Parts: sequence; structure tokens; C-alpha cells
Amino acid sequence: MELGTIKQQIFQWMGWLSIVTGLVSIAVINIYLLWGLNVPIGKNISLWLWVTILLGIIAIFNKKSRSLGFWGIGLGLYLGLFYMVMFILGWMINPFP
Repeated sequence: MELGTIKQQIFQWMGWLSIVTGLVSIAVINIYLLWGLNVPIGKNISLWLWVTILLGIIAIFNKKSRSLGFWGIGLGLYLGLFYMVMFILGWMINPFP
């Protein structure tokens, strides 16, 4: 295999991995919320958020994996917005626990 095709496959795998990590972290948050558990925002979930965004940014550099990168970044930004909205709503309900 040529180096060019291996490079394209690496970027495509990073794009797909970005999408998968975004979807898995959304599923984990939904499971925590549906089961009534405390969502560990400061632990592993924020790590998945940054991994999703980072892999999406890396996948943007290749033309064939650019759409995958944008999907991954979009999922990461959605997760970040969801965290902020949940924190703000929780703070409005009970500001001093």
C-alpha cells in the first residue's frame, strides 16, 4: 500500500472514531439521566468530550474525512452545550446546596 492511502485511512478512522466517541458519550449521559444517577461531568465524560473534538479537528485536515470531522466536532459541541445548559438549570433550581 502506498503511504498516501494509509494516510487517508488514518484520517478516516480518526473521523469515525470521533463520531463513535461522541455517540457513546451521548448514550452514557442518557443512561445516567434515565436511571436517575448523578452524571459524572468532571470525570470521564469531559474526557470523552475533548477526545471527540480533538479527533474531529484532526480529521478535518483530509478532504475525504472532512465531513466525518465536522460530524464529530458537531457532536462534541452539542455535548458541551448540553453540559452548560444542565449546569445552568441545576444552578437555577438549587444555587446553594
